[in-house]
Amino acid sequence: MLTVVFLVTPLCTLKTLTALKRFGAASMFSVLILGSCIVFRSLECNLGSSQSGHWWDAYQLWPDSWKELLDAFPLFISCYVCHYNLLPVHNEFRNPSPQRISWWLRSTAGAATGFYMVMGVAGSAYGRCTATGTVHGNVLLDFPDDDPLLLVGRMCLAITITLAFPMLTIPARDIIIRSLPKSLYQAVATEHESSGAPDDAEERMDVEQDAIQSLQEPLLEANTADGIGSETVSASFGLRLLSVTVFFWSAAAVASCVSSIDVVWGLLGSSLSILLSHLIPCASYLVISKRSSQSTEDPPSRHSIVVAWILILVSTPLMFLSTGNAMYSNFFREE
Repeated sequence: MLTVVFLVTPLCTLKTLTALKRFGAASMFSVLILGSCIVFRSLECNLGSSQSGHWWDAYQLWPDSWKELLDAFPLFISCYVCHYNLLPVHNEFRNPSPQRISWWLRSTAGAATGFYMVMGVAGSAYGRCTATGTVHGNVLLDFPDDDPLLLVGRMCLAITITLAFPMLTIPARDIIIRSLPKSLYQAVATEHESSGAPDDAEERMDVEQDAIQSLQEPLLEANTADGIGSETVSASFGLRLLSVTVFFWSAAAVASCVSSIDVVWGLLGSSLSILLSHLIPCASYLVISKRSSQSTEDPPSRHSIVVAWILILVSTPLMFLSTGNAMYSNFFREE
């Protein structure tokens, strides 16, 4: 594992996520192959099974206890929090209009949700072919170790995880660099280089002005008119390498000491993930909405404000309950 981390470290020093688009495509292709292997084995199991009953008998729609619900809840939260690298891509769009950003976020989250649902249905249906009639949290543990098709799937999963390291590390690396004194790095606007004639500069400037005018709330303001895009971190290669080495390798060292990924999902999914994905964004939105309603004639949507308050009121007790349950399950429960 540490050898893989060492080989992937150079990719974590790239300036932008756009430079990783081919690796991202390879990662998605690999996880689709893994999903296809699971779906194929599940269909093969249920269509060719001689067991009595229906295929939907393997499903359990409701948990046996509230504790099981609290055990599962952080997993759903963690799945979507792991997509946090979607937001920095906003800063690399050529024309980040509200319509394009909305379509991009909805299509990405929708595709991920669809994939999760297919995997959940196919994995649960495979429970009819296991000795216990149920499946593990990691459905790959239920397939035979000598299954050649699932061997390909496991290899694809390893590729997906390996290629995901840079996409998860670069946003965190930039946050670390931004927290340093500004004398150590320079924050400049992202420039999209062009090999065209000098007249292309005027065309790019016009496109940029149209893009800025179409943005109601840009995440980061562009400081120059030479390029198209929002502000991004421009640090030396040495600083990027140093921050990646400290951050990435420290995370790898901590991961080597964790007995199971369930510990990470349970503890962080129930506490930090809810805080970052629900409480802080909703509270920030309410503060911004209050200031906007006082300074502009176009007040924020009442529906959005109500939804933000509902998320805060529901997520706060869930965070404390899930965190307490995770602490008990991992540190105080007697085996």
